[in-house]
Amino acid sequence: MTKSVNSDPNAEALHKLRKRLGKKLAGFSSDFPAGLDSWDMESFRPPARLFPVPELVLFAFRNIMGWRWSGHGEKVRWTVYGSVLGEPVAFELRKFGFTILLAKDHEVSHDRIVGQVGAAMRQIEDLLAPFAAEQANSGNVLIVNRFGEFESRYRYFRSKAKKAFARADKPPKLPKASKGNKESASRLPVGMLAAVLNHAHAAQSEGYYLTTAMIEAYFSALEHRLILLRAFNGQPLEAGGLLAFLAKSWDDKLKVVLPFEDNHPAGVILGKLRRIKERLRNPFSHGGVENDGGSLFFHLPGVGAIPANFSGFADSPRFSFIPIEVESFDKCCVVFDAVHDLLSTGSLELTHRFVDAGVDPSFDPDTLSEYAAARAKGDQAVEEWIERWGRDWTTHANMDY
Repeated sequence: MTKSVNSDPNAEALHKLRKRLGKKLAGFSSDFPAGLDSWDMESFRPPARLFPVPELVLFAFRNIMGWRWSGHGEKVRWTVYGSVLGEPVAFELRKFGFTILLAKDHEVSHDRIVGQVGAAMRQIEDLLAPFAAEQANSGNVLIVNRFGEFESRYRYFRSKAKKAFARADKPPKLPKASKGNKESASRLPVGMLAAVLNHAHAAQSEGYYLTTAMIEAYFSALEHRLILLRAFNGQPLEAGGLLAFLAKSWDDKLKVVLPFEDNHPAGVILGKLRRIKERLRNPFSHGGVENDGGSLFFHLPGVGAIPANFSGFADSPRFSFIPIEVESFDKCCVVFDAVHDLLSTGSLELTHRFVDAGVDPSFDPDTLSEYAAARAKGDQAVEEWIERWGRDWTTHANMDY
């Protein structure tokens, strides 16, 4: 039998999808008793890990299966209404989590509902996967602003490292020499001297461990910050532009966000940042491998093992007994602070204001143009935009509708 030329391919696809979901949701129906208040039903919350994206439940039952639904309510974002084996059932997203509602005298088990709905969600994910990929390629996505978290982690390790190195410079207090014993006052007992040296070594080692953690946290925070700044500069993206940007190295991301070809001071600072990456960050993040061969030793006959980078080994973190000492820590902090200033002041001051405010950036053309327009109007316009966004975010997060 030939298809009608007037058939709607979207309607036909929807019909097929409903049939597929219907098999997973055998016994489920869109029927719901008139006049039954969902607040009079028994409620239970399945473990969050079983429904990590509850919005898919709304999409499946409302958009695909055609169930009745209601929108914002008191501490409720949405509810869909139906039945299972003739008993009323509803699904809600409440402030404190995804909730399933059943009649107080229900006979259908929780496990059956959770199991069937969970199986249906896996089909919905398969359905939406190509659409999600297309949306990402088009830039119609949002990225959660976690800069505060990344920055706090970096600051935490930095503060701890600073305190550890400070302890190394302040040996523990030693017992006072007995009066009249000039010999004991002039020299320390061997055991006491060893205790002082062990104290300094332990503190320096702790500072080294914490500094490597600080450096790793800093570069993670930097890369995340650059992604946010790319959004808030408001420049439009071509198809696939966001994914291409995300695939860039942090150095190439930096060149997009902060062109510095004609800015010599900025170039000097970023050169020092690259040196930290090459000399300290990469070796400790990639199994000790140094790009210049400093981790490789060749055997010189009759002499011994020689580093493949020769005198360049003096710049290796392994040249010192403690790989990172206080001098290196201090230099890192100076460079990190200078890079922070480059990215949050001057031409990037208003752009960074969005980052500091915790705005979750969207990369679609309309939203990017909003960021650009606010920045073009100046400080007050940016503050007004952020304040408006903050009110909307708080209302949605707390479900204060």
